[in-house]
Amino acid sequence: TAGSGGYGYVFGKPVRMPTASTAATIGLTFAGLVVLQDTRGRLMGYKENTKEVKLYGAHPNQPELRGVQDPRFPTATGRASVSTKPPLDWKNYD
Repeated sequence: TAGSGGYGYVFGKPVRMPTASTAATIGLTFAGLVVLQDTRGRLMGYKENTKEVKLYGAHPNQPELRGVQDPRFPTATGRASVSTKPPLDWKNYD
């Protein structure tokens, strides 16, 4: 945030303070999103997290590891629940 605020102040010649404030806000937002993404990946087990596993232990509900598949031939994962996408009632089609 300080770096991006300083960058906005140095290069925002006609209106230095508004440019610095905007750059600092953008920098803070980006930093927060990067930290959130990294932490979420580590805690969910998608990134390297041996330090956390050693400290807290592994959660019993681990993500299912799937092999790399060809993106040209996707397979259905069945992520939609019955409450959001009910099964089709074929009897209504007369």
